[in-house]
Amino acid sequence: MGFRDQVQKFQGRNVKVQTVDGTFFGRLAEVKSTTIILEERNGNRRTIIRDSKIVAVTEHDGDDC
Repeated sequence: MGFRDQVQKFQGRNVKVQTVDGTFFGRLAEVKSTTIILEERNGNRRTIIRDSKIVAVTEHDGDDC
């Protein structure tokens, strides 16, 4: 199973993404072949993360974002 297939199930949900550079929280807006796009709660800012930097992606309730 590829990266896109594994992460696709979290699309549209609040997630916690652990990377080699730190931890990011947000709604998983889009999944591309080698990147994911997170959207902040207010919707004004997007974060693009390459799959080579990702350690883990988990669903998150969003209380401490």
